[in-house]
Amino acid sequence: MADFLSDLQAHFGQAYTIERELGGGGMSRVVLARDTRLERRVVIKVLPPSVTAEISSDRFKREIMLSAALQHPNIVPVLLAGEFGGLPYFVMPFIEGESLRARMMRGPLSVRETVSILKDVTRALTFAHGRGIIHRDIKPDNVLLSSGAAVVTDFGVAKALSASRHAAARPPSPTITGIGMSPGTPAYMAPEQAAADPSTDHRADLYSLGILAYEMLAGTPPFHGRTPQALLAAQLSEKPPPLSSRRYDVPRMLSDLIAQCLEKEPKRRPDTAQSVLRTLEDPAVVSGVFDAPVTSRRRTRPSTIVSLLLIGSLGVSAAWMWRSNRAAASAPADLLLPAPAATPVAVDRSIAVLPLEGIGQDTRAREVARGLTSEVTGALVGINGMRVSSEASAIAIRDRIRAASDSGPRPDVAMLLEGTVQREREAMRVVVRLVQTANDSTLWSQVFNGSADSTLALQSNVARAVTAAVVTRVR
Repeated sequence: MADFLSDLQAHFGQAYTIERELGGGGMSRVVLARDTRLERRVVIKVLPPSVTAEISSDRFKREIMLSAALQHPNIVPVLLAGEFGGLPYFVMPFIEGESLRARMMRGPLSVRETVSILKDVTRALTFAHGRGIIHRDIKPDNVLLSSGAAVVTDFGVAKALSASRHAAARPPSPTITGIGMSPGTPAYMAPEQAAADPSTDHRADLYSLGILAYEMLAGTPPFHGRTPQALLAAQLSEKPPPLSSRRYDVPRMLSDLIAQCLEKEPKRRPDTAQSVLRTLEDPAVVSGVFDAPVTSRRRTRPSTIVSLLLIGSLGVSAAWMWRSNRAAASAPADLLLPAPAATPVAVDRSIAVLPLEGIGQDTRAREVARGLTSEVTGALVGINGMRVSSEASAIAIRDRIRAASDSGPRPDVAMLLEGTVQREREAMRVVVRLVQTANDSTLWSQVFNGSADSTLALQSNVARAVTAAVVTRVR
């Protein structure tokens, strides 16, 4: 590392003072430096040989400097681009704060915080798309949070990599993305982008925006925990689990907007980033009505044939799958979800209570969540003949439910209770859901609203309602 930094310092001379290398650069080495002429800190991103072996440095520089014209409060601009030791680099201002990825490592975001960030990212996309520039790699790592605002970085990098790779007239390599496809990140890549469809347009960014929104609210992207090949297969062919099956306090308008952004067929997504922004500015996306929680069908894994095609000949098979999906995209969405149960289902007298989750970084919400968990557990223990599992057992049961296949062993309790607590100023909102573990179906759910000054009354109301719901459903 010392040689790299000293060589970089020699390259820039007195223009920049190299300070240190930063982590988390993904496919580039990121160095913090000081611009000695303007007395400001900058970030220098140098592409590694694994990427640059197949691109034209001159073409990369020309392409990425196109994004230098993007002067917008929610876009981190490119200041300079060049070549260092045969490796392309570009320079951007240093942003004080943290990445959205770092923020999400501390847990899911509140609805209000999510919408605020989405507005800023969408403003950046609206501006860039209006000038014919597509990001192609919207993800938490490329969204920075600073002074209460979100800014988008690395505009034009994916396009520059793609264009300069073709200019080098060499066959594509898996080093560009790790999987041999068009530049981007599999977990956030639109179906048409994954299939290397030449007609990919700005709506690919809207799909990635939908993934970003889903992850902020649910804690993970829709197809979390899969290999890159399986991720691409899912982006091409699987319907994401409904957001209401992962979190129960998301207003219907916001949930519907995210679902529309995640449509496989581009023409079924919003037409523009501007139209997404108009929806996000509607107060109902934060405080509107809620849908009753639903449970998606158990995840359908790509067929063996598709998986083999993706692994053995990913580019050709992905394009074929994309064309096939266009015909299937018009199927009515309600055919893909199970119908809700018309009457309460009788189950055995056993339940596991998950610790209720305090949404966001609000200490008061977490305290109320802990108190609610204890009060609800105590109320359920008082039901005659009810077997209540320990907190540790409840977490293990939840994990087994999420990991189990259709033919795998089922948990040894009949019901699972889970929920969230969120505070908005002086208002408290509690959402609880009773799940039948045999088939992951929702037996009962309810939203409770109360005051932050009257949490004991709120806890008692929730405990009574949960107890009544359980009693009416046990044998």
